[in-house]
Amino acid sequence: MSVPERFRKAVVAHCFAVSCLADYPLILAVVGPPGDGKSFQTAAALRAAGFVAFRFSSSELGGRSEGRPVEQLRSLYKRAAQHAEVENSYPVLVLEDFDLGPAGRASNARYTVNSQLLTGFLMNLADDVQMCDVGTSRRFPIVLTTNDLSTLHGPLIRPGRMRVFTWEPTPGERVEMIFSALQGRVPGLTIEQVDRFSSRYQGLSIAAISSAVVECLGDKVFDFVSQHPHIGIVEAQRRYANGGGWVTLEEIEDALQRRGVTRRRLTFFRTGGE
Repeated sequence: MSVPERFRKAVVAHCFAVSCLADYPLILAVVGPPGDGKSFQTAAALRAAGFVAFRFSSSELGGRSEGRPVEQLRSLYKRAAQHAEVENSYPVLVLEDFDLGPAGRASNARYTVNSQLLTGFLMNLADDVQMCDVGTSRRFPIVLTTNDLSTLHGPLIRPGRMRVFTWEPTPGERVEMIFSALQGRVPGLTIEQVDRFSSRYQGLSIAAISSAVVECLGDKVFDFVSQHPHIGIVEAQRRYANGGGWVTLEEIEDALQRRGVTRRRLTFFRTGGE
């Protein structure tokens, strides 16, 4: 999937600035509704710009032991530092779904000791890496993705530590993203077809559309194997592995409608930010 220019610029410019300017905010928060490609596009933009992304799902940060999330994040930073030294690379730490981890403070969740420790560790990293026992004095950019910025601790979000980029695709960016996601799957696809498709499903996440495509391909694999039982799994793999297989927009719409998605304007709660 190609990355919209506005998204690419926000992520890449932040990482270059952190790498070059000692007083630039260390953390970039990419905020937006679920399923609109925040994590995937962050990784793609960094890869295209020559950065090495050390990705970690924030939902994996945890455990009963006090301080464990801090040690997990410290270990990730140390791995990035070692990679930078050995490979002469430019690492970026990417913390995905940050609001789902211990540092998030959802209304139905208790703000635990680990929440406080992890938030404090990130604040210290942003203020002075040398305070954090990470085996290096180098500042590596941190990009975190989140659906809800309001669950994060206020002092962590202050401008000196964190920049905020709110990702809510424009209609044109949305069409571009859908076209890129479907181009290798729908034969003869045109941007005009995608424009009409997008207008019929306004508000539907890119992830939901991609999931419908995968469902259609799964049905095709099943139909092929059912109709050719003598061929077996080897031939099915040869036919469909490595991105093989085609679908139509009509089949994608049928899959969406089987999931209860109708041709109407869908809305999501949007979060704030700069």
